[in-house]
Amino acid sequence: MPNATSFPPFWEGFSVVSINADAAPLQIELEPNPLHLPRCGSCQQPCSSIHEYCTRRIRDLPILGRPVVLQVRLRRLSCFRCGQRMEWISWLQRHARLTQRLADAVALCCARLPTRHVAEMFGLHWGTVRLLERRALEAKLTALSAPQPKRLVMDEFALYKGHRYASVVLDAETRRVLWIGEGRSRESIR
Repeated sequence: MPNATSFPPFWEGFSVVSINADAAPLQIELEPNPLHLPRCGSCQQPCSSIHEYCTRRIRDLPILGRPVVLQVRLRRLSCFRCGQRMEWISWLQRHARLTQRLADAVALCCARLPTRHVAEMFGLHWGTVRLLERRALEAKLTALSAPQPKRLVMDEFALYKGHRYASVVLDAETRRVLWIGEGRSRESIR
């Protein structure tokens, strides 16, 4: 990369300082862009008072099949509203060790591939992949509107092998699951 001071659009607010292409995971060092005013991690208001700097290693999407590790220099701000807080970064969730781009790519692949294959493809632990998939599913569920069923459908199914059952209640028109509970008696449904 001839211009190491470029500002990539996917690492908003940061500039590339150095790239170590010889390392096993590709290591990219990022520094805060001095032209970009940091925002408080709690209230997300602009804050110019910097308390201290810290460095965090963050995984990002692979580049040309090589895993990428970002060395990001983060700022802890002294916000007059909230006190000392880490800066808000649009492409990184609080306390995250993975970029939002990587988390979205993992969740997208989980819709089509088994967890083990996705974990191998991105070089992540399968528990991390499951956690990212669960967060994506919870985000989709919270975005759904409140159900307004007119007709209900009830069914039961066997759990494991044997005589343990669960009941499911669905909206007949949208086929949306409204409730699942263990047991098939009237008491469990009530």
